[in-house]
Formats: sequence, C-alpha cells, structure tokens
Amino acid sequence: MAAVEEGGSIMMILGKTTSRAGVALAISFQCLFAGSATAQLDGVVTRAGGMPLGGVSVEAWSEDLRVGATMTDARGRFSFPELISFSTVLLRVGALGFETQEVAIRAGLVTYQIELEVAPLAIDGLVVTMEEATCEDGREDDLARRLWEYARIRYGGLMDTLGVATYLAEADTVVPLSEFDDLQLPALNLSQRGSSSLLRFNWTRRIDREGYAFEIRRLEGAAPYDSWVYPPLEADFAPHFVDDAFGDRHRFVVDDESSDGWLLAYCPKDDGKPTIKGTITLARDTTFAAVDWIFQTPEPLEHAGGRAYFPPILPGSGPSYLLPSEAVIWREVPTGDYLQSYQRYEDWRVVPGDSVPLLPLRREADGADINR
Repeated sequence: MAAVEEGGSIMMILGKTTSRAGVALAISFQCLFAGSATAQLDGVVTRAGGMPLGGVSVEAWSEDLRVGATMTDARGRFSFPELISFSTVLLRVGALGFETQEVAIRAGLVTYQIELEVAPLAIDGLVVTMEEATCEDGREDDLARRLWEYARIRYGGLMDTLGVATYLAEADTVVPLSEFDDLQLPALNLSQRGSSSLLRFNWTRRIDREGYAFEIRRLEGAAPYDSWVYPPLEADFAPHFVDDAFGDRHRFVVDDESSDGWLLAYCPKDDGKPTIKGTITLARDTTFAAVDWIFQTPEPLEHAGGRAYFPPILPGSGPSYLLPSEAVIWREVPTGDYLQSYQRYEDWRVVPGDSVPLLPLRREADGADINR
C-alpha cells in the first residue's frame, strides 16, 4: 500500500499522469482472473537464431509500478512467483547492446518466448548527443531539478558508513571506433568487486580537489603516454549521481518526456576542472533506470565515458541504493582504437561498517551465463 501511495504522490507533485490506455486496463482485469490459477509467470529470452541470452533484465509491471524484477539464467530462462504474476500486465526486457522490448501479458498465457534485437551502442553518436546537451545554454528547468531531487531521496546516497561487495562478470576489448557499435563480447571473467566507505569518501575528496579526472603516465608496449584516471561511476561509486555534491555541481534540463518516464540532461557548472555531462533516464515510477556520461578534460582527449543500468526499487524491499546491474565504459587509446570494458553485477551486498563484505566463492554454474 505504501508503494501505491508513493506512486500517487508522484502524480500529485509532478502533475504527470501515468495511466495506460484502455486496452491495458482490460488486460489487467483479464490477468486478475487468470492469476488465480497461475502458479508463476515464466519464459525464455533469446537473440536472433534462438540463442539463449543470460544476464538479461526482466521487469514485471503493473499499470503504474514495477512489481518485480529478475535476471535470466544461463539458459535465458526467467520466472516470477504467483504473487507478482497476479498483478503483472507487462514485461519489460532489456540488456546492454539490445533493444528493450515490452510484452503485454495475455489472458491465459503464462509462458513467453522473447527475442531481443541487437541495438548498436553508437558510442560516437552518443558522445555527440551528450556534447550537445540542451543544458549547455546555462539554464536549468525547475521541473528537471524537482525530478532529480524526488528520485534521489529514494536511495541511500553515498552510503557513508557502509561496505559493499558484489559478484562481477567482466570483459575488456580493444576495438576500432567503426566497430564500436554492436556490443560483441568475448567470454566474461568471473570475479568479485567491493569497496569500503573510506575508499568512496577518498574519491569524493579527490573530485573536490581535482575534478572528475586526474592525469597519470601509462605504458603502451615500451612507450609511455599521458592518460587519465576516472572515478568508478559505473560501479560502487554510482551513488555519486544522487549525492549533494553531484547536484551542486550540475544543472538539469528535461530533454524528453514520454509514457516511459523522463530523460534529464545534466551539464556542469564551470569550475575549471575536469567535468562530466550526460543524461539520466528516470522510469515512470521516478526511479533511476540508466545514466550516461562523458568526461570533459584538457589534453590528452580520450573521449571517455560510460553507461550504467540500474535495477528497480521493489515495494517492501527495504533500503535501496543506487548500485548498477550492468555497465559499459570506454576510452580512446593512443592507437586511435577504443578500450571497452563491460561489467555485469549480481547480488550487491551492503553491510554496516568500514570493511568490504566477504562473499563466498562461486563457480561459473552458480550464476547467470557469462557469455553472450
């Protein structure tokens, strides 16, 4: 009931109606009757040719709220229990490198086969789009600021006294810009990632002093070259996007509004230090769905940036933190190619204290498919 009231508050505060068309309402009534006899809602997600896709996000939606979310397993399978199936009228399925697909639930049908189409990342176009963000003229939308403020209070901020850890599947590839569109990945490596509150606090202080990048020397074979180190916005430092410091440094503009939610453009206030700019995608329930960013630095220009996806906040799930489920980051290397780093996270663990939580070792078969 609290989540429903919360959704109502969104509509009153922002003046946005999120009701679906009458056909969706009819579907929901049909599902009420079908749900009583349905043990669960399940299915399989594939790509063209019937190849199963593991690690794909599947969200269950009622008319106004995300009521459930899961990830496909190694065989592309997913399922929701009866309690969630009963109120679901729509499945929203997506992953980095694929078009998001929405599937309406049909009366009496409880198993679905969903095929996703490849969606080129088009990093060059994404960089151009963010470089031409609509907040560059110095203005800020009151609505955009209110949307960001409302969304950020749904999360636990920078988690100043908490340690975090997660299971991680990752892969690095170096590709020409001309091929940096379809997210082609080698086999993913399984590992773990974690951080203490002290480490994240040090990143916050470094941004205060030096901005969003600091220069180092790297080696390419035997030749040294200048490069930048960037904060891990794609991982355990993603809560920075709901922190006071982020809000103080940026202006917000509503770039787009649709039945799916809002796209906010954010631009830095000029302080003479390396900055970030990009977009925040808010879902219909005013929670973070994705964040895109590019780093703006002096020479050497690396055209670095990233994109992170976030899981939904579910009713009754307890405290929520802005920790990603999937991300990709990139930067240009001296050859003119791009280093692309893909990361998929599973089961973020958040505990009190300044230590990194310990996670039990996992075999490849324990989690979702590490290949795509």
